[in-house]
Amino acid sequence: MKALVCKVYGDPSHLVYEEVPSPILPAGSVRIAVHAIGINRADAIQVAGRSQPAIALPFSPGFECSGTVIECGPEVQAFHPGERVLAIMSYGAYAEEVVVPTAHVAHIPPTMDMLTAAAFPVAHLTAYLALVHRGQIKPGETLVISGATGKVGSAALEIATRLGATVIAVTGRPEQLQAAPTMVLHPHQEDLAAQLMAQTSGQGVDLVFDTVGGNLFEAAWSCLAWEGRVLAVGFASGQIPQFSLLQALRKNGAVIGFELGGYLTRNLALTPQALTTLLSWYEKGELTPRSPQAYPLAEGGNILQRLIDHKIQEKIVLRTSHEQE
Repeated sequence: MKALVCKVYGDPSHLVYEEVPSPILPAGSVRIAVHAIGINRADAIQVAGRSQPAIALPFSPGFECSGTVIECGPEVQAFHPGERVLAIMSYGAYAEEVVVPTAHVAHIPPTMDMLTAAAFPVAHLTAYLALVHRGQIKPGETLVISGATGKVGSAALEIATRLGATVIAVTGRPEQLQAAPTMVLHPHQEDLAAQLMAQTSGQGVDLVFDTVGGNLFEAAWSCLAWEGRVLAVGFASGQIPQFSLLQALRKNGAVIGFELGGYLTRNLALTPQALTTLLSWYEKGELTPRSPQAYPLAEGGNILQRLIDHKIQEKIVLRTSHEQE
């Protein structure tokens, strides 16, 4: 099989497209012929050797894919060859075949295509688990989402709306919003914190879903409501926020970190439960992710570099030869 392989830590241009052995199939896992692969900025962190802990060389990066089951290991009962599935993993998705434990595999709904399925798990699990499991979001709470038109921000917007939150979306591209928030603010708007306070009648915001960091985090932190929470999900701006713990004491506020990878190894029951919920919402038409643009797997290094350089704005996936069969 072919795969994109990282043989030396560095930028994505170092990835090599080559023939590699098929992975061994252990009990409780399925072998998937990969049709499409979700591509995320976090893939570049793996390639750079900056994931914690760093992945031993050589390896294929990537967290998510869609495809068809071609073989089941011993003890597998829920899946059968020929079924369409999506999968999430700690790394290894940039390949024509993957082997994944069944806890991290789900059947693709009949109405979902392979490309959409490949880009579904990471963004939607991140948004759902951060908001529900870590943020304890409640109906009627005021939620601020930074980067609301990004892959994860878009998922958070739809999920929060489904859960009954009052959503304030912060984005420089309002025309690309996936759902209709209560209010839209521009990230470079003057006095952003004052605008947030005005939109909450001076009460402040209950929950912040921050994928950007920098000034956006600081503005939201400064206008937190009593017992408000800030979910630190990412730092797309490249700026790690600085904030005063005095604000946490005054408001009984909390900064809550979220990183999806840990839930793939530390809480095995949580991922399948969340995926089942999310896919059922999709089938009901309550989640409507954008269809991604597909590029060949062989070009994955270049595409990932363009993504982290902010030269690609649309949702993207990589496709293998199986997608064309």
